[in-house]
Amino acid sequence: MGAGSGGPARGAAPRRDRRRVAGGWATVWLAAVALVTVPTVSGAAPHQAPTSTARSATQAGVPEQAPQNSASAGGNCDTKVSPDPKSGSKNGAAVKKIKDRGKLIAGVAQNSNLWSHRNAKGELAGFDIDLVKQLADALLGDRDAVELRTVPVDRRQQAVDEGEVDVLVQAVPITCRALKGTPEEPPVDFSSPYFETGQQVLVPEHSDITGFNRTLKGKTVCTAYGSSGYELLSDEGQKKYGAWMRGRPNALDCLMLLQLSRVDAVLTDSGTAAGLASQEDGTRLAGPQIGKDSYGVAVKDGADDLLRVINGTLEKAGKSAWQKSYDRWLKDWLGPAEPPEPQYG
Repeated sequence: MGAGSGGPARGAAPRRDRRRVAGGWATVWLAAVALVTVPTVSGAAPHQAPTSTARSATQAGVPEQAPQNSASAGGNCDTKVSPDPKSGSKNGAAVKKIKDRGKLIAGVAQNSNLWSHRNAKGELAGFDIDLVKQLADALLGDRDAVELRTVPVDRRQQAVDEGEVDVLVQAVPITCRALKGTPEEPPVDFSSPYFETGQQVLVPEHSDITGFNRTLKGKTVCTAYGSSGYELLSDEGQKKYGAWMRGRPNALDCLMLLQLSRVDAVLTDSGTAAGLASQEDGTRLAGPQIGKDSYGVAVKDGADDLLRVINGTLEKAGKSAWQKSYDRWLKDWLGPAEPPEPQYG
């Protein structure tokens, strides 16, 4: 059973685990501070929600449309294409490059609570960071032989393709869009899933919304362009449940709009939703997870030797390190779970 099929989400966490700082804009302030201290892959600055409190056309009853070049998260392809760690070489060019350098360069997030966020010491910590250290140990025999680079969401695949990072460990969903690439984004390859999730609704604590159901009628729901949530809201969410959709580049932008009361709910994958709920007082996860998505470690297209090392590490860590990390970071929000079963193409 994957992580996405665990027990009911918890509605609250110990106060000491909360990340909110005097108002909803703490997330933006913390992200700005983090940029000073962590190498960041070059690219466009992260998108920020507008500060105006005026209601949008979406909230007035006109659905907001995605940019014309926004690709779907779906499509027809086999996402179970990662190589079996027993099937071939683990010492090709990609692995040799890391070993010759003596450190693993990992692309991570810097403001994704529970996954990759700054702790009280100013260090990046979370479920994804634990995994990066496991990979460094497997490749170099040293958990600390890592350089963490924060990567903007709109440059994740470019950073991998151009060799700015060896691996991308950023709760990245394994999608046909990412495997095939788009005119704006080069293709990447993925490891076997290291986390399974589904779409879930995040709402204010006293909201009457109970999940992805008819309680969304007439409500404005924010989701990321090109995501599984975008597809759900474009189809069933509007036709069956009568929800209005507002699209944004990422879930953090949606959280900002929720903080400003400019949307009624956020629809994103449960792993991200848990992180948002843990950092924002007065919010909760509503209803069960919808559908199924998987997170994978992204690498440069064709780096099968590196994927075999990663997949072997995931297998080895499955019953020990994975469980320890999950119980530490995510169990309080998503309930008990076990690591995903290996999937190879």
